[in-house]
Amino acid sequence: MKNDCPLAIVIPAYKPAFFRKTLESIANQSDRNFKVYIGDDAGHESLADIVREFMGKLPIEYKRFENNLGRGSLAKHWERCIRMSHEPWIWLFSDDDVMDANCVEFFFRELKATGCRHDLYRFNTISVDSDGQRLSENPPHPQNETGADFLVARLRGGRTSTAQELIFSRAAWESSGGFPDFPLGWPSDDAFIATLGVHKTIRAIPGARVNWRLSGQNISTDNSSAAAIRKVQACREFVGWAAAFLQKNPPTNRHLTNGDLAVLLEDWFFLQMFYTRRLATLKTSLEIDALASSSWNRRRGYGFLKTMKFNCNLARGKVFSR
Repeated sequence: MKNDCPLAIVIPAYKPAFFRKTLESIANQSDRNFKVYIGDDAGHESLADIVREFMGKLPIEYKRFENNLGRGSLAKHWERCIRMSHEPWIWLFSDDDVMDANCVEFFFRELKATGCRHDLYRFNTISVDSDGQRLSENPPHPQNETGADFLVARLRGGRTSTAQELIFSRAAWESSGGFPDFPLGWPSDDAFIATLGVHKTIRAIPGARVNWRLSGQNISTDNSSAAAIRKVQACREFVGWAAAFLQKNPPTNRHLTNGDLAVLLEDWFFLQMFYTRRLATLKTSLEIDALASSSWNRRRGYGFLKTMKFNCNLARGKVFSR
């Protein structure tokens, strides 16, 4: 396995708060058959100091980029970090999460057991707080799953998913065109997972997990006005993408009519808006109206009125509902 399936652990780094914990978890791996690539997105200067602490403990290639690309396009920053590496398997990790000590070992074990028949392998996750204390155990992934089945499960809200739980084939990443470039990279990982699951099923790695940190310092927990606007924009773009994807790649476990798909996408979109806890502006309401017409087959005016109703309910403190 050492020469046949080497692994690149790629970290697009920006925040130093939990970075040392991340590198410690990598240094503690029971299987050290990997190389670490760190792309510093013009982040805090202390990142370089932390990297130097691990130079003798880990095989690290570090590069500080002078321009902050992630602020404008997280997907493009991910891409330039991945292109620092050359290994055939890529684990795009993060600067604040932690991996179990047996993750690399169990990945290679699963790779050997499956004969490298999958393009995408993934770990199950638990959510932890800023102190590393467990918040929840996230629903486990099926052992094998198509991209369309995964996407429907995500749209229904029955599953969490993160970019840092994924190990994928470089060849598949290249041929797919990489991560779709949505604002903040918000649903980019979901679209990427679905795409890589079109021709080969997605394989879950049992027995090891990634600790996904919900610290209040990452994009997942950032509901500032600026972030909320970009998240809603990303969701609008993603809904159009998902509609086209599922029409071309139907799920295997249940037939979706056009009406079913429209309701699924509409409910998912407004649930994401609810999570931002921000009222929609007039401009956003008009954009949602156009989205409802193009992707949900609704008459003009429907999306605008529904957004106004959403604003009223949110202002009154009502929970999300259809």
